[in-house]
Amino acid sequence: MQAFPNQQPPDIQALFSQFLAQLPPAQLEQLTRKSDGFPDIRTESRTHVKTAVAAHWLGRQEQTMRGWASSESGPLRPIRVSGKLAWPVADIRRLLGV
Repeated sequence: MQAFPNQQPPDIQALFSQFLAQLPPAQLEQLTRKSDGFPDIRTESRTHVKTAVAAHWLGRQEQTMRGWASSESGPLRPIRVSGKLAWPVADIRRLLGV
């Protein structure tokens, strides 16, 4: 028994791509977030991220990231925005080879 008699089955990937192309950017960003609540580094559009996100991407504890910032001994240098650390996405991508 054929699911689509006398016609080709739909190209699911093409249909999904068309669907994604019609979404507003904010909704597309929500859909591309991983289920763990952290954004995917490949689709991240911000230039800098919070310590929690950077730590997640790098597989480190937040305290390790803060230690790197404090001692300036880590592979990345964050900037400070109103006293908060902001980690450069481009440098994280370069470090991870993404």
